[in-house]
Amino acid sequence: MSRTGTKFIGLSVVFLLIAGCGFPGQADPAVSFSPERYAALVDSLSEQGGFFDSDNLVSNEAGYLHVKHALKRIGVEGGVYIGVGPDQNFTYIAQIRPRYAFILDIRRDNLIEHLLYKAIFALAESRTEFLSILFSKPVSNARFTGGTPTIEELVTYFDRTEGDAGLFRRNQERVLARLGAFKVLSSEAEMQRVSELYRAFFERHLNLRWEYRSDGDRGISFISYKSFLLGQDLDGVHGNFLASDEDYQFIRDMQERNAIIPVTGDFAGSHALRAIGDFVRERGDRVSAFYLSNVEYYLYPDGRLDEFADNVRYLPTDGGSVLIRAFVNLRQQAHPLRVERHLMTTVLQYTRSFSQLYADGAYSSYLDLGVKNYMQ
Repeated sequence: MSRTGTKFIGLSVVFLLIAGCGFPGQADPAVSFSPERYAALVDSLSEQGGFFDSDNLVSNEAGYLHVKHALKRIGVEGGVYIGVGPDQNFTYIAQIRPRYAFILDIRRDNLIEHLLYKAIFALAESRTEFLSILFSKPVSNARFTGGTPTIEELVTYFDRTEGDAGLFRRNQERVLARLGAFKVLSSEAEMQRVSELYRAFFERHLNLRWEYRSDGDRGISFISYKSFLLGQDLDGVHGNFLASDEDYQFIRDMQERNAIIPVTGDFAGSHALRAIGDFVRERGDRVSAFYLSNVEYYLYPDGRLDEFADNVRYLPTDGGSVLIRAFVNLRQQAHPLRVERHLMTTVLQYTRSFSQLYADGAYSSYLDLGVKNYMQ
């Protein structure tokens, strides 16, 4: 398929509109895309994958929930969500309730991992079943009080339960079969990569941590997947999307409607973000939230913040649109809101504030990106 877009004519156009593509500005809170349109969007919006020195299977952000109340307080909801990285995006999406979402990452592996998650969502009717398939751990011995387990009960059970190699093989077959229906991955190498990523969850399960490909953790204490799932907001309340049946079903429904679209692309690249912006604009929608993680930490020293700032400015936003930033606490340059010794501090900033400050030349250092006109 062409990266400049896929053209549909005749009955195909009619079919796609009925399937949920809609007309620009159409009021349609439950956006759906047909499998064909979904695959075409993944392809046409994506750029060539680039290298990054990590597998990024799980988040390394202990404070990703610290902006939960701020998102609610300033009314960030609906619209279109853009994010980066693995499954922390599902928690932000569950909080914001966008009409549809894009997950953009320079690593092709990130797109592949999101397709793996999409397959598991399709197979798992509940949070318990989702974690059972993700780790290939049986639930036959689970005894949850009241039938609706808390996130602590889920984590405790799966932390104590051994993985089952036979179950892993059976689940892998089911996952790969489901992936084939998405019509996104066509090469044998990419299907093999799905199996490798899936095996990592089976072998390391709740002990899985973010690592550099070149030299492991480099002496940095990254959080485990267990800690990530048990993440809390600033009031000490659990808030991962797997802590709530309602949040889980919302994400599962979005996946079923093909409304979470993984894209391979560079934040400072010339195609992916702008193509997403064009698509959202043509539909009459606007970006409500753009989760950056700590990507700016890498763009700034590489001298690529200009291109990124141009891309942010190009997106269709309004006065309520926000950036969700994970600021890296540098030695002797920690964020004022740093919690304990967290590697990163998660804050919000209005997109238009960022664009104005950048145009004014206010960002003379990486520290400025984190501490000027932020919210939490």
